[in-house]
Amino acid sequence: MSHVSVNTALVRSESPSVQRVMLQVLVALLPGIVALYWLTGPGVLLNVVFACFFAVILECMVLVVRKKSLHGEGTDLSIVVAASLLALSVPPTLPFMHLLFGVLVLVLLGKHVFGGLGQNPFNPAMVAYAALFISFPQSMTLWFNPTELTSVSLLDTLKFKTEVVGQTLSHYPAWDAITKATPLEHLRTLKLNQETISVELANHTVSQAPWIIVSACFFIGGVYLLWRKVIQWQIPVTVIASFAIVSLVWATFGTNSIPNIGYSLFSGALIFGAFFIATDPVTAASSTAGRIVYGTGIGLLAFIIRYFGGYPDGFAFAVLLMNLCVPTIDYAVLKLSQP
Repeated sequence: MSHVSVNTALVRSESPSVQRVMLQVLVALLPGIVALYWLTGPGVLLNVVFACFFAVILECMVLVVRKKSLHGEGTDLSIVVAASLLALSVPPTLPFMHLLFGVLVLVLLGKHVFGGLGQNPFNPAMVAYAALFISFPQSMTLWFNPTELTSVSLLDTLKFKTEVVGQTLSHYPAWDAITKATPLEHLRTLKLNQETISVELANHTVSQAPWIIVSACFFIGGVYLLWRKVIQWQIPVTVIASFAIVSLVWATFGTNSIPNIGYSLFSGALIFGAFFIATDPVTAASSTAGRIVYGTGIGLLAFIIRYFGGYPDGFAFAVLLMNLCVPTIDYAVLKLSQP
């Protein structure tokens, strides 16, 4: 039996509890959402509400076209979780039209083109994120400087996100003054400019960033999911452990431009992705050994892309690449387990 058919059977056998599981995931996301709202203002809440609203509408439309019941997949909250994950992955400054494009990709290409819940081989939220990053690289790398939030009101946020599609922040001086690259983007820029990055500079850049607070809050939510047994420990632990080990080895023997290991773990999307993205039961490996291999591969690829690739934090691409490998991983584990 193939990987997809195994997970499809699993989802269908547990269909009465899918809604409860998804609700637990939404509860676990709350600490991170609160932290993002505190640091970046109302944009994150607008993203979540907008993405969820249009994702639900679009999914209902697709289910009607496919002549599927709205009382099953239309009410299990799976699309709400996927849309929330996408909304939390993109900048709060992302224009609504760009986010709508991401929602379209999520629902149509990420999920229903493969047959719906339990059939998709790739994580729908990360498919949409990758499409957004490739299509709108400028708006996808535009972040707030969390130290000066008082100058941006809810009205200014709505005005920018609804009217400024394809323009620059120079039309909105209040925003232009407070936007700033994330720590990983800043370090990547220094590296591309061939500037010397010392251990002290790297550690200072990352340690001064309040984004660590966001990762800590998502870590709390991830622990909650483990406590509620919504996710298995193998994937988040191996993702974080493999990334930490290879970072420590490289910082010791390869180069001194990698920040302190604690800052490296909490400065990007690693914690959020390890607990909420990589653990998707449909697109992850099925067996215990397979989940360990899958999680380890994500951690290694995330490290390679972050420090040697063209993106400051390539967790989404690491997950998608390992999604591609999951059928082979499950097949190999099954073969090795047979006498």
